[in-house]
Amino acid sequence: MYQDIPPMNALVSFDAVIKTGTVAAAAQMLSITPSAVSQRIKQLEAWFRAPLFYRHQGKLALTDVGRQLADSSTSAFDQLLSVTHQLRSSAASSDITISALSSFAYLRLIEHLPDFYAAYPTFNVNIETDNTRADFRTHSLDLAVRYTYNPTQEGLRFDKIADETVFPCASPALMEQVGTRDLAALIEASSMIVDLSPQLVNVTPGWQQWLGEYEGNVSDSCRQLRFNEYQFAENTAVGGQGVILARSVLSQRAIARGDLVALSDKSLPSASSYYLVSRKDVPLKPPAREFSKWFLDVFSRG
Repeated sequence: MYQDIPPMNALVSFDAVIKTGTVAAAAQMLSITPSAVSQRIKQLEAWFRAPLFYRHQGKLALTDVGRQLADSSTSAFDQLLSVTHQLRSSAASSDITISALSSFAYLRLIEHLPDFYAAYPTFNVNIETDNTRADFRTHSLDLAVRYTYNPTQEGLRFDKIADETVFPCASPALMEQVGTRDLAALIEASSMIVDLSPQLVNVTPGWQQWLGEYEGNVSDSCRQLRFNEYQFAENTAVGGQGVILARSVLSQRAIARGDLVALSDKSLPSASSYYLVSRKDVPLKPPAREFSKWFLDVFSRG
């Protein structure tokens, strides 16, 4: 039975060309290249053994075979999309799926969720931690939180949450143990805690830049503790095992509680900022729209 149905990818591309009017626009809709769309149309024409389009005054026009196929395929796809949207909307009408950096989710987002639930008790928030680029095509996401110096990605909108600065911090316990607030002495007596989070690749400043700017007598070749997740680096610093180059957004709560103390009033701005990311071409469903407004309001207050 199914061998009598044309290739589905080719049918989808055919329908996209009909809806948009051009191969280029269809490619943009499907997030593939124009050549891939053209190849799929040729595949469909080979399957039917007949041309589906011809050019008329520089524009694509349907042949008789193409028009007959369009009459049925367009109706079928529209009906399928309608049913799909209804089912997904019904099944997840109150669900909000957010992809967030693990450090941001753990150190900042989770603490505010009780306030959101108090305001919207019927909504469900699903948090997926991910430190890579936001991918709305292969993941069923409503929103994403990302840290980047290049807030541009085709088809996505970036709303800035916060800028960030970095500065050295240590725990009161470590300062009491060593008997000083001197940065060089604290590092020498413990460790330099280094954050190697994936989102910091090619991002400055780090320890090398901060020391080069403000503290020339401390070498970054000292004993180091390296972590690829900032929350572990912060927890280690809070535990008194070393000095951390704190990130103002992520360590805000630890500093407010007194778990970490700034060792200098000198800071450097990060090249990256935090953004709430969403799709440009797909309107947010009502729960996600409310979460977005709430989220931007909360984090605009610092």
